[in-house]
Amino acid sequence: MKILTMCGSPRKGNSEAIAKKLKEILENKGVKNEIILLREKNIQTCEGCIEYCNHNLKCKHNDDMAGIIDKMVKTDGYVFVTPNYFAMPPGLFKNFIDKCSVLYTSYHFTKKPDLSNKKAAVIVVGTDKEFIDACRNHLAKWFCEALRIKVPVKKSFRSRSELKGNCNDIFENKLNPDMDKSLQEIANKLVRSLR
Repeated sequence: MKILTMCGSPRKGNSEAIAKKLKEILENKGVKNEIILLREKNIQTCEGCIEYCNHNLKCKHNDDMAGIIDKMVKTDGYVFVTPNYFAMPPGLFKNFIDKCSVLYTSYHFTKKPDLSNKKAAVIVVGTDKEFIDACRNHLAKWFCEALRIKVPVKKSFRSRSELKGNCNDIFENKLNPDMDKSLQEIANKLVRSLR
């Protein structure tokens, strides 16, 4: 079993700390897990040139998204982890979402690739519970559902607005009681859903 994690934070911080801890938990269960830090990838902005992507069923940009999409098709499941910016993911993650329109378009024209057998955990981090829950729900409904990906796990974690150089804040800030237990539950639910 293989799970692909997309980390949508533009900096090293809470989202990445969660991704790395989940990787450790998943690999202890015998699940392969690759983390893609979107900030390290060349993902050009979607230009909305549907005349090209709808006709060719691929993006005209020669960037890292083709490789990411190939990995998305070949993996069993996903972890999407991102910070919340105004009840939405940051621009970096939104660029990734927009470039996934090739998957949406391709399925509607050719019925391939069919991601309906894929499962995902959607995790959002932020300071305001109402906003992080809204971002989490938007990603699960409007992104994953559009690509036919089922979401058996949705979770929000609270953080402080300033990390002050502490990339482990999410595990130390006492805003999320039983953080380790919560991550174990996320991993367990996702793995069970894939069996």
